[in-house]
Order: sequence, then structure tokens, then C-alpha cells
Amino acid sequence: MNVLVVEDAPEVRRRLVAMVNQIPGAAVAGEAETVREAVTGALTNDVDAMLLDLQLKDGSGLEVLAQVKPERPGVRVIVLTNLVTAQHRRASRAAGADLFLDKSQEFDVVPGILREWIGPSAGSGAKK
Repeated sequence: MNVLVVEDAPEVRRRLVAMVNQIPGAAVAGEAETVREAVTGALTNDVDAMLLDLQLKDGSGLEVLAQVKPERPGVRVIVLTNLVTAQHRRASRAAGADLFLDKSQEFDVVPGILREWIGPSAGSGAKK
């Protein structure tokens, strides 16, 4: 599974990249900190999933969803944000996000979700 990491905070982005790289069967397909970089990365790389923050340097992750999902409807998206209002949750889901997570409370559930999306074949060489 190729994962695009979209996060404008460098330290958080590094943590997400390290997290993805620890998952058997997952690889970081690219990193982005702006809407433009995210859209370009999602549309020009072989991306299966995206970890997407809503607050980006030049706009909103909702703009990324609006541009990427029509072109790549199969890309699975986890919105991981501190903007955890019901309005942001509804808008993210309406724009095509598969999951909406509170970055401060649910950060550590991301690896399990990605493992689940990869499926049982990815961990066949890993210890059980």
C-alpha cells in the first residue's frame, strides 16, 4: 500500500512517515505540506491511501479531497486533524474521506487501520 502523507507540521509529518514505514506492506509514496503538493502527489504517484490534515499551509485538506477524489475515487483517505468539530467531520465525509480521526486522541490507531486496509497477505513474513 502506497501512502501519501499530507501534513504541514514537519515534526508530525516525520512521525507519520516513520509510522507508515514500520508497517509491513506499506510505503510512503510522498509527502506534502500544501494543497498543491498534495493534489500533485496524489494524482501523479501510485497512491492507495492518504493521511490528510485539514489545516495546510495554503488551504484546507477539504480542497485536496475535492480535487483528488473525483480523479482517484479508489484512494482511501484518513483525515487526521485537530479540527474535530461535527461540521468538519461531516464536510470531510461528504468530500470522500473514509475516516475522520482526532489527531490529539486517535493518532496511534492509524497503523492498525492501515494494516487492516492492507490485509492479511502483507504481514505474511512478519512474526505473529
